[in-house]
Amino acid sequence: MSVSGWFIVTLALSMANLPFSTTRFFGVISLRHGKRIWIYLAEFALTYLILASTAYALEAREGRVFDQGWQFYAITVSLLAVFSFPGFVFRFLLPRK
Repeated sequence: MSVSGWFIVTLALSMANLPFSTTRFFGVISLRHGKRIWIYLAEFALTYLILASTAYALEAREGRVFDQGWQFYAITVSLLAVFSFPGFVFRFLLPRK
């Protein structure tokens, strides 16, 4: 795998867990009532768009951009959900003291 491929995987791992590491929207905007489920879903969608745009730009920089079908996007969304599982477990499933 190329350096840009490893960069995207590392970026995906870190960005997938960002929503669960803070109570702020994308770690920047303070929310008055805390995060609701729709905010987590919006962060997930925005994270996917940022990662997809970054990967597209890196692929275009290296050469020809390959056409992707719906299967590619279904797999990458699923992979991002798997990457975000440690943050989900830390935020919602581990007991707080």
